[in-house]
Amino acid sequence: MKTLSLKIFAFVLISLGTIGTVYVLALTVKPVRTLFEGTALERFLPHDNDHDNGHDCEAGEILEIALSPAAAKNIGLDDSAIVTVEVTDFYKSFTVPGVVVERPGFSTITVPSPVAGVVTKIYRETGVAVEPGEPLFDILLNQQESVKAQTDFLTLLKKRDVNAAELERAGLDPLFIPRQRRELEYEKIQIDSEIDIQENLLLLQGLTEADITESLKHKGMIIRHVTVYAPPFENEGNVASAAHADEEEHIFTIDELLVSAGKNIAAGESLCRLTDYCKLAIRGKVFAINEKELTRALAVKSRVTAVFEGNGSRETVDGLSLRSVDNKIDIASGTLFCYVDLKNRFTDYEVDDESNPRRYIQWHFKPGQRCGLNVEVEPLPNCIVLPVDAVARDFQEPCVFEWVGNEDDKRIWRKKSVHVIHQTKDVVVIANDTSVFPGEKIASKGANVILAALEAANQKTSGGGGIQHGDHVH
Repeated sequence: MKTLSLKIFAFVLISLGTIGTVYVLALTVKPVRTLFEGTALERFLPHDNDHDNGHDCEAGEILEIALSPAAAKNIGLDDSAIVTVEVTDFYKSFTVPGVVVERPGFSTITVPSPVAGVVTKIYRETGVAVEPGEPLFDILLNQQESVKAQTDFLTLLKKRDVNAAELERAGLDPLFIPRQRRELEYEKIQIDSEIDIQENLLLLQGLTEADITESLKHKGMIIRHVTVYAPPFENEGNVASAAHADEEEHIFTIDELLVSAGKNIAAGESLCRLTDYCKLAIRGKVFAINEKELTRALAVKSRVTAVFEGNGSRETVDGLSLRSVDNKIDIASGTLFCYVDLKNRFTDYEVDDESNPRRYIQWHFKPGQRCGLNVEVEPLPNCIVLPVDAVARDFQEPCVFEWVGNEDDKRIWRKKSVHVIHQTKDVVVIANDTSVFPGEKIASKGANVILAALEAANQKTSGGGGIQHGDHVH
């Protein structure tokens, strides 16, 4: 019998004891289902894709379409592209452009020459990694003051030895005059004091305690060469940094050599620059109109996410927070800067050279690298968050596509209108208003392509083509 253009919606109420249960027993089309769209009852109505029921395309809009495996593959709609609807909390955010920068005073260290002299040896070239305490340069002393200070120190050491011998002889000679003993003891105190002063002077001139002890005190030899070593890592001088110091992977890299072998240098002159990029910063550029939101985010320690894109890849760094906001607005651009700390990591490799083994470092994040900073400003509780490609717009009416079943090897997708309450570059936030239900399977990509195919099917129907259920897209 030919299907009527308007089918009748019937229901039967069957009473079981004191509780009534409603069974929907009739077929449905667009005019009747419209009464129940967006409600829980819609889930119990027969779908347009039920084979036993069938449907007449002229009666209303087609809401479902079957995609062949080839069509799904062309739009990347495989098993991994099907997401389960979940209700969660989301935060509105604004995005600002950012760039990775060094942290002044900590990322770059200049190594000065402790003494005046001539550079006789350079241990490492530019780009090589060095640990604290590794030798960097040898310097030949040619400063007259340093040589004289060492000579005076050796003279004081000899005087102390003579004084010690006299005191030992006085202790063995019972006829030694007590007044002379007291004079020797006073002389010892005076010599020890002068030795301490002279040793501090040598330290100020750039000699190390190890050099003074080994060469001057033990061997009695004047130091002619001084070795300059890589300095220790410096903490930032606050409790938070000290607590996390062990978690950071420190390593120095020789960024630039500022001297060459044979150069005559003065005390304090720069020898090289070392970089330690274990922790960098992201500098965000914010318009002044967002200053209040930014200041509020700083006060409540809002979460910040950095997004790095380039060369077809995308990396998201979560768990960041604002460190500071500038108090100065640039007059020309009307912007100000904010700063976010960024923990870094590295990979290393070694060059096997028996005469000169070297280690090189590649830091993951580098100064000058650009990114986007997403700063959370307002919570949106109890909502549904979907990828941006999961939502299509049908005449400004957003919609998603639910997987409702299979027909042979084809998946059947059903259009559902939704209410978008917020959208970013990456995600769309829709209201949890029963337009879709938690647990439903949604296409996370290709929504616009599916919508175009569905609209084409509806145009075919309106033109009299008579599309039947089971029509599918290849």
